[in-house]
Amino acid sequence: MAGVQAVRAPAASPVLPRLRVRVPAVVVPTLVLFAASLALGGFATWLALDRLASPLVTIPLHVAAMFGMFVVAHDCGHHAAGRVTWFNDVLGRLATPFLTALCAFPAGRYLHLEQHRRAGESHLTPRNLRRPAWQLPLRWVFNDLWHVGTYLKRTAERPQAEVAEALGMLVLVPGTLAAVIATGHGWELVVVYLLPQRLMLALSAWWFDWFPRHLPEDAFSYHGVHSRYPSLPFYRYTEARRADRSACPVSASPPASPDVFHSLPVARLRPLTGDAVEVGFAVPEHLREEFEFTPGQHVVLRAVIDGEQVQRAYAVSSCSGELRVAVKQVPGGRMSTFLTTRVRASDRLDVLPPSGQFTLGPARTVVAIAAGVGIAPVLPMLSHALATSPRARATLLYVNRSGADTIYAGELSALVRRFEGRLRVEHFRTDERDPELRQGRAPFDRIASALAISDERYHSGPLDAARLRSLLDCRLHPAKIDEWLVCAPVDIAGLVRAQLADHGVPADGILSERFCDLPPQPEGERWAEPDGAFGMRLQFGTDRRFA
Repeated sequence: MAGVQAVRAPAASPVLPRLRVRVPAVVVPTLVLFAASLALGGFATWLALDRLASPLVTIPLHVAAMFGMFVVAHDCGHHAAGRVTWFNDVLGRLATPFLTALCAFPAGRYLHLEQHRRAGESHLTPRNLRRPAWQLPLRWVFNDLWHVGTYLKRTAERPQAEVAEALGMLVLVPGTLAAVIATGHGWELVVVYLLPQRLMLALSAWWFDWFPRHLPEDAFSYHGVHSRYPSLPFYRYTEARRADRSACPVSASPPASPDVFHSLPVARLRPLTGDAVEVGFAVPEHLREEFEFTPGQHVVLRAVIDGEQVQRAYAVSSCSGELRVAVKQVPGGRMSTFLTTRVRASDRLDVLPPSGQFTLGPARTVVAIAAGVGIAPVLPMLSHALATSPRARATLLYVNRSGADTIYAGELSALVRRFEGRLRVEHFRTDERDPELRQGRAPFDRIASALAISDERYHSGPLDAARLRSLLDCRLHPAKIDEWLVCAPVDIAGLVRAQLADHGVPADGILSERFCDLPPQPEGERWAEPDGAFGMRLQFGTDRRFA
Protein backbone atom coordinates (compact mmCIF):
# COMPACT_ATOMS: atom_id res chain seq x y z
CA MET A 1 0.00 0.00 0.00
CA ALA A 2 2.88 2.30 -0.70
CA GLY A 3 1.76 5.84 -1.34
CA VAL A 4 -1.81 5.25 -0.14
CA GLN A 5 -2.79 6.62 3.23
CA ALA A 6 -5.82 5.01 4.91
CA VAL A 7 -7.65 7.02 7.56
CA ARG A 8 -10.73 5.77 9.36
CA ALA A 9 -13.89 7.79 8.76
CA PRO A 10 -15.97 9.08 11.66
CA ALA A 11 -18.59 6.56 12.75
CA ALA A 12 -21.96 7.03 11.12
CA SER A 13 -25.42 6.10 12.24
CA PRO A 14 -26.64 3.03 10.34
CA VAL A 15 -29.11 3.73 7.55
CA LEU A 16 -31.90 1.20 7.53
CA PRO A 17 -32.49 -0.07 3.98
CA ARG A 18 -36.01 -0.04 2.63
CA LEU A 19 -38.14 -2.77 1.17
CA ARG A 20 -38.42 -2.18 -2.58
CA VAL A 21 -42.09 -1.82 -3.38
CA ARG A 22 -43.41 -3.08 -6.70
CA VAL A 23 -47.19 -2.70 -6.69
CA PRO A 24 -49.04 -4.85 -9.27
CA ALA A 25 -51.40 -3.32 -11.82
CA VAL A 26 -54.34 -4.19 -9.53
CA VAL A 27 -53.89 -5.22 -5.88
CA VAL A 28 -56.27 -8.16 -5.55
CA PRO A 29 -56.37 -8.24 -1.70
CA THR A 30 -57.51 -4.59 -1.65
CA LEU A 31 -60.25 -5.39 -4.16
CA VAL A 32 -61.26 -8.43 -2.07
CA LEU A 33 -61.35 -6.27 1.09
CA PHE A 34 -63.63 -3.80 -0.68
CA ALA A 35 -66.00 -6.60 -1.79
CA ALA A 36 -65.96 -8.24 1.66
CA SER A 37 -66.66 -4.91 3.41
CA LEU A 38 -69.50 -4.19 0.98
CA ALA A 39 -70.97 -7.65 1.58
CA LEU A 40 -70.67 -7.33 5.37
CA GLY A 41 -72.30 -3.89 5.29
CA GLY A 42 -75.12 -5.20 3.10
CA PHE A 43 -75.68 -8.15 5.41
CA ALA A 44 -75.79 -5.89 8.50
CA THR A 45 -78.20 -3.54 6.72
CA TRP A 46 -80.53 -6.46 5.90
CA LEU A 47 -80.48 -7.59 9.53
CA ALA A 48 -81.24 -4.06 10.75
CA LEU A 49 -83.99 -3.16 8.27
CA ASP A 50 -85.82 -6.49 8.65
CA ARG A 51 -85.31 -6.28 12.43
CA LEU A 52 -83.68 -9.72 12.48
CA ALA A 53 -81.02 -8.55 14.90
CA SER A 54 -80.62 -5.91 17.57
CA PRO A 55 -78.72 -2.67 16.84
CA LEU A 56 -76.22 -3.94 19.43
CA VAL A 57 -75.32 -6.58 16.83
CA THR A 58 -75.72 -4.67 13.56
CA ILE A 59 -73.90 -1.49 14.58
CA PRO A 60 -70.57 -3.29 15.32
CA LEU A 61 -70.94 -5.12 12.00
CA HIS A 62 -71.43 -1.81 10.18
CA VAL A 63 -68.42 -0.30 11.99
CA ALA A 64 -66.26 -3.24 10.90
CA ALA A 65 -67.46 -2.90 7.30
CA MET A 66 -66.79 0.85 7.28
CA PHE A 67 -63.36 0.33 8.80
CA GLY A 68 -62.57 -2.03 5.93
CA MET A 69 -63.68 0.70 3.52
CA PHE A 70 -61.40 3.13 5.37
CA VAL A 71 -58.40 0.86 4.68
CA VAL A 72 -59.40 0.60 1.01
CA ALA A 73 -59.82 4.37 0.58
CA HIS A 74 -56.54 5.00 2.41
CA ASP A 75 -54.64 2.64 0.09
CA CYS A 76 -56.27 4.26 -2.94
CA GLY A 77 -55.26 7.69 -1.66
CA HIS A 78 -51.62 6.53 -1.64
CA HIS A 79 -51.97 4.93 -5.10
CA ALA A 80 -51.37 1.58 -3.37
CA ALA A 81 -54.41 -0.27 -4.76
CA GLY A 82 -52.52 -0.79 -8.03
CA ARG A 83 -50.36 0.96 -10.61
CA VAL A 84 -53.43 1.81 -12.71
CA THR A 85 -54.42 5.37 -11.80
CA TRP A 86 -58.07 5.15 -12.81
CA PHE A 87 -58.53 2.01 -10.69
CA ASN A 88 -57.31 3.84 -7.57
CA ASP A 89 -59.56 6.80 -8.39
CA VAL A 90 -62.69 4.71 -8.99
CA LEU A 91 -62.23 2.41 -6.01
CA GLY A 92 -61.42 5.36 -3.73
CA ARG A 93 -64.56 7.21 -4.83
CA LEU A 94 -66.70 4.12 -4.22
CA ALA A 95 -65.30 3.60 -0.72
CA THR A 96 -65.32 7.21 0.51
CA PRO A 97 -69.12 7.70 0.96
CA PHE A 98 -69.07 4.89 3.52
CA LEU A 99 -66.56 6.90 5.58
CA THR A 100 -68.08 10.37 5.44
CA ALA A 101 -71.09 12.13 4.02
CA LEU A 102 -69.18 15.37 3.60
CA CYS A 103 -65.81 14.88 1.93
CA ALA A 104 -65.02 13.78 -1.64
CA PHE A 105 -62.21 11.31 -2.29
CA PRO A 106 -59.86 13.64 -4.26
CA ALA A 107 -60.13 16.34 -1.59
CA GLY A 108 -59.51 13.85 1.22
CA ARG A 109 -56.56 12.39 -0.67
CA TYR A 110 -55.04 15.84 -1.13
CA LEU A 111 -55.34 16.68 2.58
CA HIS A 112 -53.85 13.36 3.68
CA LEU A 113 -50.90 13.52 1.27
CA GLU A 114 -50.30 17.15 2.24
CA GLN A 115 -50.18 15.97 5.84
CA HIS A 116 -47.48 13.43 4.88
CA ARG A 117 -45.48 16.05 2.99
CA ARG A 118 -45.60 18.62 5.77
CA ALA A 119 -45.08 16.29 8.73
CA GLY A 120 -42.70 13.77 7.16
CA GLU A 121 -42.34 10.46 8.97
CA SER A 122 -44.60 11.49 11.86
CA HIS A 123 -47.83 12.31 10.05
CA LEU A 124 -50.08 12.07 13.11
CA THR A 125 -52.94 14.56 13.06
CA PRO A 126 -52.13 17.11 15.81
CA ARG A 127 -55.81 17.92 16.26
CA ASN A 128 -56.47 14.34 17.38
CA LEU A 129 -53.79 14.50 20.08
CA ARG A 130 -54.30 17.86 21.76
CA ARG A 131 -55.43 18.21 25.32
CA PRO A 132 -57.72 18.43 27.25
CA ALA A 133 -58.20 14.70 26.96
CA TRP A 134 -61.96 14.82 27.54
CA GLN A 135 -62.41 16.66 24.23
CA LEU A 136 -60.61 14.01 22.17
CA PRO A 137 -63.58 11.65 21.62
CA LEU A 138 -65.68 14.58 20.37
CA ARG A 139 -62.93 15.61 17.97
CA TRP A 140 -62.55 12.03 16.72
CA VAL A 141 -66.28 11.60 16.13
CA PHE A 142 -66.43 14.75 13.96
CA ASN A 143 -63.04 14.37 12.33
CA ASP A 144 -64.44 14.81 8.82
CA LEU A 145 -65.81 18.27 9.70
CA TRP A 146 -62.24 19.44 10.38
CA HIS A 147 -61.12 18.05 7.01
CA VAL A 148 -63.94 19.82 5.17
CA GLY A 149 -63.19 23.13 6.89
CA THR A 150 -59.48 22.81 6.13
CA TYR A 151 -60.13 22.03 2.47
CA LEU A 152 -62.57 24.90 1.97
CA LYS A 153 -59.85 27.32 3.08
CA ARG A 154 -57.60 26.05 0.26
CA THR A 155 -60.03 25.85 -2.65
CA ALA A 156 -58.42 28.86 -4.36
CA GLU A 157 -55.20 26.90 -4.87
CA ARG A 158 -56.76 23.58 -5.94
CA PRO A 159 -57.78 22.40 -9.46
CA GLN A 160 -61.28 23.48 -10.47
CA ALA A 161 -62.47 19.93 -11.21
CA GLU A 162 -61.41 18.76 -7.74
CA VAL A 163 -63.13 21.70 -6.04
CA ALA A 164 -66.31 21.14 -8.07
CA GLU A 165 -66.43 17.48 -7.05
CA ALA A 166 -65.85 18.38 -3.40
CA LEU A 167 -68.63 20.98 -3.41
CA GLY A 168 -70.92 18.60 -5.29
CA MET A 169 -70.43 15.87 -2.69
CA LEU A 170 -70.98 18.41 0.07
CA VAL A 171 -74.42 19.10 -1.39
CA LEU A 172 -75.44 15.75 -2.89
CA VAL A 173 -74.82 13.30 -0.06
CA PRO A 174 -76.21 15.42 2.82
CA GLY A 175 -79.16 16.29 0.57
CA THR A 176 -79.84 12.60 -0.02
CA LEU A 177 -79.68 11.90 3.70
CA ALA A 178 -82.10 14.75 4.38
CA ALA A 179 -84.51 13.27 1.83
CA VAL A 180 -84.32 9.87 3.56
CA ILE A 181 -85.11 11.49 6.91
CA ALA A 182 -88.02 13.39 5.34
CA THR A 183 -89.59 10.08 4.23
CA GLY A 184 -89.76 8.92 7.85
CA HIS A 185 -86.73 6.61 7.87
CA GLY A 186 -84.55 8.72 10.15
CA TRP A 187 -84.12 6.01 12.80
CA GLU A 188 -83.05 3.43 10.24
CA LEU A 189 -80.57 5.94 8.78
CA VAL A 190 -79.06 6.57 12.21
CA VAL A 191 -78.67 2.85 12.98
CA VAL A 192 -77.45 1.78 9.55
CA TYR A 193 -75.26 4.72 8.54
CA LEU A 194 -74.82 7.78 10.71
CA LEU A 195 -74.02 6.23 14.10
CA PRO A 196 -71.69 3.47 12.75
CA GLN A 197 -69.90 6.07 10.64
CA ARG A 198 -69.25 8.34 13.64
CA LEU A 199 -67.99 5.37 15.67
CA MET A 200 -65.71 4.30 12.80
CA LEU A 201 -64.21 7.80 12.56
CA ALA A 202 -63.52 7.76 16.30
CA LEU A 203 -61.97 4.29 16.06
CA SER A 204 -59.69 5.26 13.15
CA ALA A 205 -58.53 8.46 14.89
CA TRP A 206 -57.78 6.52 18.06
CA TRP A 207 -56.03 3.67 16.23
CA PHE A 208 -53.88 5.72 13.86
CA ASP A 209 -53.23 8.90 15.86
CA TRP A 210 -53.63 8.48 19.62
CA PHE A 211 -52.69 4.80 20.11
CA PRO A 212 -49.33 4.84 18.20
CA ARG A 213 -48.17 7.84 20.23
CA HIS A 214 -48.59 5.80 23.42
CA LEU A 215 -46.78 2.65 22.23
CA PRO A 216 -43.14 1.83 23.06
CA GLU A 217 -40.75 3.20 20.45
CA ASP A 218 -39.87 -0.22 19.00
CA ALA A 219 -43.42 -1.66 19.09
CA PHE A 220 -45.09 -2.81 15.89
CA SER A 221 -47.96 -0.62 14.69
CA TYR A 222 -49.78 0.05 11.44
CA HIS A 223 -48.84 3.71 11.75
CA GLY A 224 -45.13 2.96 12.23
CA VAL A 225 -44.89 0.82 9.11
CA HIS A 226 -47.08 3.20 7.10
CA SER A 227 -44.84 6.14 7.99
CA ARG A 228 -41.91 4.26 6.49
CA TYR A 229 -43.74 2.75 3.51
CA PRO A 230 -46.68 5.04 2.61
CA SER A 231 -47.53 3.32 -0.69
CA LEU A 232 -47.26 -0.26 0.56
CA PRO A 233 -50.57 -2.18 0.30
CA PHE A 234 -52.06 -2.97 3.70
CA TYR A 235 -51.56 -6.74 3.48
CA ARG A 236 -47.76 -6.39 3.12
CA TYR A 237 -47.19 -4.49 6.38
CA THR A 238 -46.14 -7.58 8.32
CA GLU A 239 -43.68 -8.44 5.55
CA ALA A 240 -42.20 -4.94 5.72
CA ARG A 241 -41.81 -5.20 9.49
CA ARG A 242 -39.97 -8.52 9.14
CA ALA A 243 -37.70 -7.03 6.46
CA ASP A 244 -36.80 -4.10 8.72
CA ARG A 245 -36.08 -6.36 11.67
CA SER A 246 -33.84 -8.65 9.62
CA ALA A 247 -32.01 -5.65 8.13
CA CYS A 248 -31.43 -4.01 11.50
CA PRO A 249 -31.05 -6.69 14.22
CA VAL A 250 -31.21 -5.54 17.81
CA SER A 251 -27.80 -5.34 19.45
CA ALA A 252 -26.34 -3.81 22.58
CA SER A 253 -24.15 -1.40 20.59
CA PRO A 254 -23.94 -0.49 16.91
CA PRO A 255 -21.07 -2.05 14.98
CA ALA A 256 -18.15 0.15 14.09
CA SER A 257 -18.11 1.53 10.56
CA PRO A 258 -15.63 -0.38 8.29
CA ASP A 259 -15.31 2.57 5.88
CA VAL A 260 -11.94 4.32 5.60
CA PHE A 261 -10.72 7.30 3.63
CA HIS A 262 -8.02 6.65 1.03
CA SER A 263 -5.63 9.28 -0.28
CA LEU A 264 -6.09 9.32 -4.07
CA PRO A 265 -4.26 11.47 -6.67
CA VAL A 266 -6.27 13.78 -8.90
CA ALA A 267 -5.76 12.37 -12.41
CA ARG A 268 -7.41 15.16 -14.36
CA LEU A 269 -9.46 18.34 -14.09
CA ARG A 270 -11.89 19.01 -16.92
CA PRO A 271 -13.78 22.32 -17.16
CA LEU A 272 -17.52 21.75 -17.62
CA THR A 273 -18.81 25.35 -17.50
CA GLY A 274 -17.43 28.66 -16.33
CA ASP A 275 -17.91 27.68 -12.68
CA ALA A 276 -17.94 23.87 -12.76
CA VAL A 277 -15.26 21.23 -13.21
CA GLU A 278 -15.07 17.48 -13.37
CA VAL A 279 -12.52 15.97 -10.99
CA GLY A 280 -11.18 12.54 -11.94
CA PHE A 281 -9.21 10.31 -9.58
CA ALA A 282 -6.62 7.64 -10.26
CA VAL A 283 -7.58 4.54 -8.29
CA PRO A 284 -4.71 2.09 -7.65
CA GLU A 285 -5.20 -1.48 -8.85
CA HIS A 286 -5.47 -2.91 -5.33
CA LEU A 287 -8.32 -0.49 -4.53
CA ARG A 288 -10.32 -0.98 -7.74
CA GLU A 289 -12.76 -3.42 -6.17
CA GLU A 290 -13.33 -1.20 -3.14
CA PHE A 291 -14.05 1.80 -5.36
CA GLU A 292 -16.46 0.06 -7.72
CA PHE A 293 -19.73 1.98 -7.77
CA THR A 294 -23.34 1.66 -8.81
CA PRO A 295 -24.59 4.57 -10.94
CA GLY A 296 -26.19 7.11 -8.61
CA GLN A 297 -23.89 6.53 -5.64
CA HIS A 298 -21.66 9.20 -4.08
CA VAL A 299 -18.24 9.59 -2.53
CA VAL A 300 -17.11 11.84 0.31
CA LEU A 301 -14.08 14.05 -0.34
CA ARG A 302 -11.95 15.42 2.48
CA ALA A 303 -9.24 18.08 2.42
CA VAL A 304 -7.50 20.54 4.72
CA ILE A 305 -8.54 24.04 3.63
CA ASP A 306 -6.89 27.04 5.29
CA GLY A 307 -5.87 24.89 8.23
CA GLU A 308 -9.30 23.33 8.75
CA GLN A 309 -10.46 19.85 7.78
CA VAL A 310 -13.50 19.98 5.50
CA GLN A 311 -15.38 17.11 3.89
CA ARG A 312 -18.26 16.98 1.47
CA ALA A 313 -20.31 14.43 -0.47
CA TYR A 314 -20.38 14.43 -4.29
CA ALA A 315 -22.25 12.18 -6.69
CA VAL A 316 -20.17 9.98 -8.98
CA SER A 317 -20.79 11.40 -12.46
CA SER A 318 -18.96 8.85 -14.58
CA CYS A 319 -20.78 6.64 -17.09
CA SER A 320 -17.76 4.32 -17.22
CA GLY A 321 -15.66 2.65 -14.55
CA GLU A 322 -13.57 5.76 -13.88
CA LEU A 323 -14.07 7.63 -10.63
CA ARG A 324 -15.16 11.18 -11.48
CA VAL A 325 -17.30 13.80 -9.75
CA ALA A 326 -18.80 17.06 -11.01
CA VAL A 327 -18.32 20.13 -8.80
CA LYS A 328 -20.00 23.50 -9.25
CA GLN A 329 -18.66 26.51 -7.40
CA VAL A 330 -21.16 28.26 -5.15
CA PRO A 331 -20.39 31.49 -3.28
CA GLY A 332 -19.49 30.61 0.28
CA GLY A 333 -18.91 26.95 -0.54
CA ARG A 334 -15.45 26.21 0.83
CA MET A 335 -14.98 22.76 -0.68
CA SER A 336 -16.45 23.67 -4.08
CA THR A 337 -14.27 26.80 -4.27
CA PHE A 338 -11.23 24.75 -3.31
CA LEU A 339 -11.91 22.06 -5.93
CA THR A 340 -12.73 24.48 -8.77
CA THR A 341 -9.94 27.03 -8.21
CA ARG A 342 -7.07 25.57 -6.18
CA VAL A 343 -6.78 21.85 -6.85
CA ARG A 344 -4.36 20.78 -9.55
CA ALA A 345 -3.64 17.49 -11.28
CA SER A 346 -1.47 15.16 -9.15
CA ASP A 347 -2.75 16.75 -5.89
CA ARG A 348 -4.07 14.18 -3.43
CA LEU A 349 -7.46 14.17 -1.67
CA ASP A 350 -8.91 11.82 0.92
CA VAL A 351 -11.80 9.89 -0.64
CA LEU A 352 -14.33 7.63 1.04
CA PRO A 353 -15.38 4.63 -1.14
CA PRO A 354 -18.72 4.93 -2.97
CA SER A 355 -21.95 4.40 -1.05
CA GLY A 356 -25.59 5.46 -1.10
CA GLN A 357 -29.00 4.13 -2.08
CA PHE A 358 -29.89 6.66 -4.79
CA THR A 359 -29.71 3.86 -7.34
CA LEU A 360 -32.06 2.74 -10.06
CA GLY A 361 -33.47 -0.79 -10.15
CA PRO A 362 -34.79 -2.56 -13.25
CA ALA A 363 -37.37 -0.30 -14.88
CA ARG A 364 -39.05 -0.17 -18.27
CA THR A 365 -39.92 3.53 -18.35
CA VAL A 366 -38.08 6.20 -16.35
CA VAL A 367 -38.65 9.94 -15.97
CA ALA A 368 -35.85 12.01 -14.41
CA ILE A 369 -36.05 15.65 -13.33
CA ALA A 370 -32.69 17.35 -12.73
CA ALA A 371 -31.46 20.91 -12.32
CA GLY A 372 -27.92 22.22 -12.70
CA VAL A 373 -25.30 19.97 -11.16
CA GLY A 374 -28.12 17.60 -10.18
CA ILE A 375 -27.46 15.94 -13.55
CA ALA A 376 -24.28 14.39 -12.08
CA PRO A 377 -25.85 11.22 -10.60
CA VAL A 378 -28.74 11.13 -13.08
CA LEU A 379 -26.59 10.95 -16.23
CA PRO A 380 -24.86 7.64 -15.36
CA MET A 381 -28.12 6.19 -14.02
CA LEU A 382 -29.95 6.79 -17.31
CA SER A 383 -26.98 5.66 -19.40
CA HIS A 384 -26.67 2.42 -17.44
CA ALA A 385 -30.42 1.70 -17.55
CA LEU A 386 -30.63 2.21 -21.31
CA ALA A 387 -27.43 0.26 -22.02
CA THR A 388 -28.36 -2.78 -19.94
CA SER A 389 -32.04 -3.03 -20.93
CA PRO A 390 -32.87 -2.78 -24.66
CA ARG A 391 -36.55 -2.25 -23.82
CA ALA A 392 -35.97 0.64 -21.39
CA ARG A 393 -37.19 4.14 -22.22
CA ALA A 394 -36.25 7.39 -20.44
CA THR A 395 -37.25 11.06 -20.44
CA LEU A 396 -35.11 13.73 -18.79
CA LEU A 397 -36.48 17.16 -17.81
CA TYR A 398 -33.34 19.26 -17.32
CA VAL A 399 -33.48 22.81 -15.88
CA ASN A 400 -30.62 25.31 -16.28
CA ARG A 401 -30.16 29.05 -16.47
CA SER A 402 -28.66 28.97 -19.98
CA GLY A 403 -26.76 26.78 -22.40
CA ALA A 404 -23.46 28.11 -21.07
CA ASP A 405 -24.40 26.86 -17.59
CA THR A 406 -25.56 23.41 -18.74
CA ILE A 407 -23.34 20.66 -17.35
CA TYR A 408 -22.74 17.62 -19.58
CA ALA A 409 -24.73 19.10 -22.48
CA GLY A 410 -22.48 17.34 -25.01
CA GLU A 411 -22.70 14.00 -23.23
CA LEU A 412 -26.49 14.24 -23.15
CA SER A 413 -26.71 14.93 -26.87
CA ALA A 414 -24.39 11.97 -27.51
CA LEU A 415 -26.64 9.71 -25.39
CA VAL A 416 -29.71 10.91 -27.30
CA ARG A 417 -28.03 9.92 -30.57
CA ARG A 418 -26.73 6.63 -29.15
CA PHE A 419 -30.11 5.52 -27.82
CA GLU A 420 -32.10 7.01 -30.68
CA GLY A 421 -35.80 7.00 -29.88
CA ARG A 422 -35.31 5.63 -26.35
CA LEU A 423 -34.05 8.79 -24.61
CA ARG A 424 -35.81 12.16 -24.80
CA VAL A 425 -34.34 15.28 -23.20
CA GLU A 426 -36.44 18.38 -22.53
CA HIS A 427 -34.22 21.40 -21.75
CA PHE A 428 -35.75 24.27 -19.76
CA ARG A 429 -33.77 27.53 -19.79
CA THR A 430 -34.79 30.03 -17.13
CA ASP A 431 -32.87 32.82 -18.89
CA GLU A 432 -35.19 33.53 -21.81
CA ARG A 433 -32.44 35.64 -23.43
CA ASP A 434 -30.24 32.56 -23.74
CA PRO A 435 -28.69 32.78 -27.24
CA GLU A 436 -28.87 29.01 -27.60
CA LEU A 437 -32.66 29.25 -27.67
CA ARG A 438 -32.54 31.45 -30.78
CA GLN A 439 -29.42 30.48 -32.64
CA GLY A 440 -26.61 27.98 -32.81
CA ARG A 441 -28.85 25.10 -33.95
CA ALA A 442 -29.65 24.14 -37.49
CA PRO A 443 -33.04 25.25 -38.88
CA PHE A 444 -34.11 21.60 -39.17
CA ASP A 445 -33.38 21.07 -35.46
CA ARG A 446 -35.52 24.06 -34.52
CA ILE A 447 -38.39 22.88 -36.72
CA ALA A 448 -38.15 19.33 -35.38
CA SER A 449 -38.19 20.64 -31.80
CA ALA A 450 -41.24 22.80 -32.50
CA LEU A 451 -43.09 19.83 -34.03
CA ALA A 452 -42.10 17.58 -31.10
CA ILE A 453 -40.40 15.07 -33.42
CA SER A 454 -36.95 15.71 -31.99
CA ASP A 455 -35.61 13.68 -29.07
CA GLU A 456 -33.89 16.78 -27.65
CA ARG A 457 -36.05 19.88 -27.27
CA TYR A 458 -35.45 23.35 -25.83
CA HIS A 459 -37.98 25.44 -23.91
CA SER A 460 -37.76 29.09 -22.94
CA GLY A 461 -38.62 29.63 -19.28
CA PRO A 462 -38.62 27.46 -16.16
CA LEU A 463 -40.25 24.11 -15.53
CA ASP A 464 -43.27 25.54 -13.73
CA ALA A 465 -46.42 23.88 -12.38
CA ALA A 466 -48.44 24.46 -15.57
CA ARG A 467 -45.80 22.90 -17.83
CA LEU A 468 -45.27 19.93 -15.55
CA ARG A 469 -49.02 19.40 -15.17
CA SER A 470 -49.43 19.41 -18.96
CA LEU A 471 -46.73 16.74 -19.32
CA LEU A 472 -48.23 14.59 -16.56
CA ASP A 473 -51.68 14.82 -18.11
CA CYS A 474 -50.46 13.54 -21.48
CA ARG A 475 -47.14 12.07 -22.56
CA LEU A 476 -45.74 11.50 -19.05
CA HIS A 477 -48.94 10.29 -17.42
CA PRO A 478 -47.99 8.39 -14.23
CA ALA A 479 -49.79 5.26 -15.44
CA LYS A 480 -47.12 4.96 -18.14
CA ILE A 481 -44.10 5.46 -15.87
CA ASP A 482 -42.31 2.81 -13.77
CA GLU A 483 -39.75 5.00 -11.96
CA TRP A 484 -39.40 8.68 -11.07
CA LEU A 485 -36.02 10.30 -10.33
CA VAL A 486 -35.64 13.79 -8.87
CA CYS A 487 -32.31 15.52 -8.24
CA ALA A 488 -32.84 19.24 -7.88
CA PRO A 489 -32.84 22.13 -5.37
CA VAL A 490 -35.61 22.27 -2.81
CA ASP A 491 -37.90 24.65 -4.72
CA ILE A 492 -37.95 22.57 -7.91
CA ALA A 493 -38.06 19.24 -6.06
CA GLY A 494 -40.98 20.46 -3.94
CA LEU A 495 -42.89 21.59 -7.04
CA VAL A 496 -42.30 18.21 -8.72
CA ARG A 497 -43.35 16.19 -5.68
CA ALA A 498 -46.53 18.27 -5.24
CA GLN A 499 -47.55 17.81 -8.89
CA LEU A 500 -46.78 14.09 -8.80
CA ALA A 501 -48.85 13.73 -5.63
CA ASP A 502 -51.77 15.49 -7.34
CA HIS A 503 -51.47 12.93 -10.15
CA GLY A 504 -51.56 9.95 -7.80
CA VAL A 505 -47.83 9.26 -7.43
CA PRO A 506 -47.07 8.54 -3.74
CA ALA A 507 -44.11 10.21 -2.06
CA ASP A 508 -42.32 6.90 -1.52
CA GLY A 509 -42.67 6.11 -5.23
CA ILE A 510 -40.16 8.88 -6.06
CA LEU A 511 -36.43 8.18 -5.94
CA SER A 512 -35.01 11.54 -4.97
CA GLU A 513 -31.83 13.26 -3.93
CA ARG A 514 -31.92 16.94 -3.17
CA PHE A 515 -29.62 19.84 -2.34
CA CYS A 516 -29.69 20.59 1.38
CA ASP A 517 -27.60 21.76 4.31
CA LEU A 518 -25.77 19.17 6.32
CA PRO A 519 -26.30 18.84 10.10
CA PRO A 520 -23.78 19.97 12.71
CA GLN A 521 -20.91 17.52 13.08
CA PRO A 522 -19.32 16.08 16.22
CA GLU A 523 -16.54 18.08 17.81
CA GLY A 524 -13.34 17.86 15.79
CA GLU A 525 -15.12 17.22 12.48
CA ARG A 526 -16.33 19.82 10.01
CA TRP A 527 -18.35 19.71 6.81
CA ALA A 528 -18.17 22.38 4.15
CA GLU A 529 -20.93 24.91 3.83
CA PRO A 530 -23.61 24.19 1.17
CA ASP A 531 -21.73 24.27 -2.12
CA GLY A 532 -23.61 22.46 -4.83
CA ALA A 533 -22.92 18.97 -3.55
CA PHE A 534 -25.65 16.90 -2.05
CA GLY A 535 -27.05 16.21 1.35
CA MET A 536 -28.67 12.86 0.66
CA ARG A 537 -32.37 12.27 0.33
CA LEU A 538 -32.42 8.54 -0.14
CA GLN A 539 -34.82 6.35 -2.06
CA PHE A 540 -38.54 6.55 -1.45
CA GLY A 541 -38.36 10.15 -0.28
CA THR A 542 -36.95 9.72 3.22
CA ASP A 543 -34.36 12.17 4.53
CA ARG A 544 -30.99 10.68 5.44
CA ARG A 545 -28.08 13.07 5.88
CA PHE A 546 -24.46 12.19 6.58
CA ALA A 547 -23.43 12.05 10.22
